[in-house]
Amino acid sequence: MKAFFRFLYELIGNPQPPADTPVYRDVIFPNLGLLNLGVSAGLALVFYLLINRAMGVATFNKGRHWSIFLVLNALIAFVVTIWQTNAQQVTDHSYIYWLATWNAILGLAWFFTFSLLFKRASTNASTTPF
Repeated sequence: MKAFFRFLYELIGNPQPPADTPVYRDVIFPNLGLLNLGVSAGLALVFYLLINRAMGVATFNKGRHWSIFLVLNALIAFVVTIWQTNAQQVTDHSYIYWLATWNAILGLAWFFTFSLLFKRASTNASTTPF
């Protein structure tokens, strides 16, 4: 998994400053990847299976409601990146914000992917987002 997340997060470039590269590769990238997957899957499960199936809220199944969860997922991914880099005490650098933005974009992609998987199980939102 480390190699996969390392590849995914290094698409935007190598971590800066170079002295912090081992911390990013061994700790931050795997943590971010797993947290991003977990949060994206969790939010998709909440939207499709909890709200739109178990609770049967027929008024919360539109594209704009799905968009709220999509944006919430991206915000959480951005904040988690800042939190993880601060927790690992890496040097403050603009790379952190590039990484946070990239993690938010990946969060959007993961949420969309999980939406495609979970939408069939929903009774009210089986056609959301399309």
